[in-house]
Amino acid sequence: MQELTPQQLRERFAYTCPSVITQGPIFGFGYRSAHGLGNLVQAQVAKQFGLSVMLAQQSARELERTGRTFQHVVDTATVSAYKAGLTVPWGADGDHLRTTEELTAAVNAGCTHFTYDVSSELRKGMGDVIAKVANFHALTEGLLNGARFTSEVSLDETPETTRLGDIAVLVKELGWRGIRIHEIAPRFPGHFEKGIDYFSSMEAGRRVCDLLPFRKYARQLQALAAELGFRVCVHSGSDKFSLYPILADIFGAELHIKTAGTYYLEELKIVARHDPDLFREIFRFSFDRFQKDRTSYELSTDTTRIPALGSLNGDDLARLMTSGTGNDDMRQVLHVTYGSVLTDTGSAGRPGFAERIKVLLEDHFDEYMQDMQQHLQRHIKDFLASA
Repeated sequence: MQELTPQQLRERFAYTCPSVITQGPIFGFGYRSAHGLGNLVQAQVAKQFGLSVMLAQQSARELERTGRTFQHVVDTATVSAYKAGLTVPWGADGDHLRTTEELTAAVNAGCTHFTYDVSSELRKGMGDVIAKVANFHALTEGLLNGARFTSEVSLDETPETTRLGDIAVLVKELGWRGIRIHEIAPRFPGHFEKGIDYFSSMEAGRRVCDLLPFRKYARQLQALAAELGFRVCVHSGSDKFSLYPILADIFGAELHIKTAGTYYLEELKIVARHDPDLFREIFRFSFDRFQKDRTSYELSTDTTRIPALGSLNGDDLARLMTSGTGNDDMRQVLHVTYGSVLTDTGSAGRPGFAERIKVLLEDHFDEYMQDMQQHLQRHIKDFLASA
């Protein structure tokens, strides 16, 4: 029997279509590798726990790095939902949309949630932010021709903590214009760096984690969200294990937390364990591209703290990749260079890294699935306990 295309699946099985998600907590399960193996595991975990998920979540910037499209991301989620039998409604997030072209592509792909990126406008003032959001919201309504959707404003791409007063001005002004923004993603105090846990400050070259300022800000934000009727969204939420109990306690179901890049690191952990030479090859490739690829990220990476990898066996390398107890600096080098690795075309007689990783994961799929499930459950367990 010929395999059905994603479009044919959506036409025959309603549960494989993205839906508008309004009940939380909402988990954004971004997934970057084009082969989609991890997205299937995400769908299986969502089914197991009955989660509200954005099974398709990718930012326009991430798509530029991987060479994928919003349509490919949604199609991968459709296939994953079908194979997993995920009949719980799931959403598709067109994340960090900066231009009308990106917004149009997200709509055409079937996204149901739209995250408006106002990073450039924030440098000019709230007037420019409000104007862009109003324009994007009107365009979304027009393109969808009356279909339901949810929207979000991303205020997190800035070095300063978002002022609560600015959020109030934004939400109220848009409300006066008849525009309902469902979610706000602020810049929280402290550091939400890629691939590692939260920390509040750097002291003498060390990451320090004081949770009191974060907790205070989160409580004030929750009160404002309850007053004005928006959900809080947390970006760069992967592996922020020290924050999950606080977020679950303060926001409960009124939270959307986005995770993504560390699922790729879980794949590299399997590579390290079973093909140390391939892992070292990927690391050398990533290290050479790190300074270029890190430019759009806020990072405190110190590459001198990465040990020599040549003499380490697969289990030792895998331990270095373990979130929380491994080597954070090595994880960050690998994390932010994912685009370069996944688009590597290889050389004469050798396929690119993405294909080699995929083959290895397929050969060890049961182990990979178990590791991914455990990693996902570390992200959601505090929220399930508070439900």
